[in-house]
Parts: sequence; C-alpha cells; structure tokens
Amino acid sequence: MEFSILVYVLMIIALAKGLGEVLSRVNQPAIVGELLAGIVLGPFILGKIFTGLGNMYDDQFIKNLGDLGMLFLMLYVGLEFSPKLIRSASWLGGAIAAAGIGVPFVVGLLAGVYFDLAGPTLVFVAIAMSVTALPVTIRVLKDMEVLKTRTSATIVSAALITDVVLLFAFGVILGANEQSNTFETVAYLSVSFVIFFALALIVGRYFVPHVYRVLRWMRTGEAAFAIAVGIAIGFAIVAEWAGLPGVIGAFVAGLLLRETGTRLKVWTRVEDILSGVTLGFLAPIFFVVIGFTVDFGSVVDYLPFFASILVIAILGKIAGSYFAARIGGLGRNESMAIGSMMMGKGAMELVFAQLAFEQGLIERYLFSLLVLTAFLSTILAPMLFKIYYNKAVKAQEIPVEAKEHNVLAESISSR
Repeated sequence: MEFSILVYVLMIIALAKGLGEVLSRVNQPAIVGELLAGIVLGPFILGKIFTGLGNMYDDQFIKNLGDLGMLFLMLYVGLEFSPKLIRSASWLGGAIAAAGIGVPFVVGLLAGVYFDLAGPTLVFVAIAMSVTALPVTIRVLKDMEVLKTRTSATIVSAALITDVVLLFAFGVILGANEQSNTFETVAYLSVSFVIFFALALIVGRYFVPHVYRVLRWMRTGEAAFAIAVGIAIGFAIVAEWAGLPGVIGAFVAGLLLRETGTRLKVWTRVEDILSGVTLGFLAPIFFVVIGFTVDFGSVVDYLPFFASILVIAILGKIAGSYFAARIGGLGRNESMAIGSMMMGKGAMELVFAQLAFEQGLIERYLFSLLVLTAFLSTILAPMLFKIYYNKAVKAQEIPVEAKEHNVLAESISSR
C-alpha cells in the first residue's frame, strides 16, 4: 500500500473523530462532525489550499472503504430496528409517520415540478424530504436520558415505520433506475422487494437460529462477529441479485441478527466489535467521502431551490408530525418536540443520496443540496427537541420520573 494512502486515511479518521467528539460535547450528533470533516478536507476548502490533496479525492481504495462503510452502517442501523417494536407500535406512531411522510412528500413533489424535476428524480427528491434519522434520533434520546419516556417511544415507533416505508420506496426507485423507468419494471421490483423480505423472514426464523446454536460452542465474540458480517454480505448479494441495492440486504440482515443474536451470551461482544469497526472506522470514512463531493458552487447557483428543499425538509416534516400528534391528544409543546426530532435526516438520507448519485439518478448539484439539507436538519433537530421537551415537562404535558429526567429537571429548576 502506498505511503500517501496511509496518510490520507489517518487524516480522515483523525479529523472526523476529532470533530465528532468536539460536537458531541456541545450536544450535537457525531455524524455532524464527520460530515464537516469531509467538507473541510474536501476540494472546496483545504483542497484549494493544498493542491496535492487531489489524489485523495480520486483514490479508489478510499472510495471502496467508504462503500464498505455504507454497508456496515446499514447493518448497524438494522440492529437498531426492532420488528417487535414495529408490530407493537401504537396507532399514534403510525399516524405521525403517515403525516410526516405525506406532507413533505406532496409539497416536495410540487416544488420539484416547479424547479423542472421529473420522473424518478422528482420522486426521489420528494421522498428524501420525508426521511427521519433513526440512529441519530435514538442516540440523542439516550444522551438526554429520556429514551424510556412516552414521548420517545412515540418518536421511535414513528421513525421506525417511516424509514421502513421509505426504505421500500428508495429500493424500488433505485432498482428501477438501473434498468428502465417503465411501470412494468417498477412493478417487478416491488414484487421482488416483497419476496426478498418474505424469504428473509423465513431464513431468519428457520436458518439463522441454527447458525447461532453453533456459536454457543464458541468462546469468542470475534467468531460470532465474523458470522454476522458473513450473513450481512450474503443478504447484500441476494438483494443485488433481486435488483435491489445491496445495502438493503445488509439492513435486513441487521433486523434478523437482532432478533436471534441477542439471546447469545457473546452478543454483547458482537455489538461492541460492530460498533467499533463501523462507528470508529468505516462509517466516518463514508461520511467524509460524502463531504468530499459537496459542491458549494451548486448551493450558490441553485440557492432558491436549496432554500425550498430546506424549508420543506424541516417545516414540512415538523408540520405533518405536529398536527398528527395534536390530533392524537398530545399537548402543543410535546407535539412540537416530536415534530422537531422527526425532521432530522442523518445517515439514512445520506446513504440513499450517495447511491442515487452513483447510479446517475440525481446530478451532482442535487446531491450537494441533499447532503447540506441532511447536515443542517441533523444539527437543528436535537436543539429544537430539547427546547420544546423542556417546555412540555415544565407545562406538565409529560409525566416526569425523577430517575429518567434528572438532567432536564435540573436544567428547568435552575431557570
């Protein structure tokens, strides 16, 4: 391996994790720092000062690490989902998910038509406005020590339903774009998606448990981790064979592994290894590589369009979620807290934006606008959530248990 590649990887990891750590200390998700690292290291900032960095942006090894990071990230995201939680999600979570998808999607379609988008590109951009960043959402709720509250349960269930529905839609659109844009192709891929999930559930129920019974005789979590990664790659291959993006297979593998693996004593070790490899190494490279491709010139050239996308992604998502929560009987502040948390985009949008860009579904300027939208919404979501959640607690809209809300209670009492 060339010496320069090692230097580039060291720079990427050091700056990504460094900025991620700094921003996490001011109550921002680490993903924001990792994206920012890519923008700083990218061709429009440091690349203009140090022209020798141009080799880093085009290096295939770094791009391959980023692609591997995308696959591992979707496996990790799948492990955050719980099919049982989806099945037991309250009707309120479903209503918030439906409204949170519908409002920004419809308004996004209208805005896209106004700005001359058409076909799958138009649908893709409208769907991208409706995404919720589930992993970031869970991390923020954990950090605020409110994950076990009614509000958080509603948010997580709504986010789960939202991302599963949009995952299906993204998979069909991306798969159809690789072949043709005919109705027959979309219908075929829809059926393929359903069959793929059905087969995955069968495999998960009847095959994966037998694999994990073998692992009970193994003493190391590393062996279980190797099997988990092997299953994820196998599902990715099958998904590609079915005409769907491979990362969907990795995501489904994560769902299955969560349901079967958690019964093993070594599973904690598996989760630790996956978290370290994904969040500590591969995922930051993926986010930095995305930051490399952000074109600030596109923002200037398409400023009205960018402003429209940003407003729809933020206000449209908040409005849809807010009104559904209010109709469901929640208070104003709690409804705003839910809407605020639902509007964060994060990793899910970035993964599919990257896939859409690689497959030619969206142009570079659209990719840049979507990345910056995800960046800004991910920053704003926890800030607004904390403000309105504190207001809801103070207004007694949310029942507070001292054990779970000690941080918020202290912040409120000090005012």
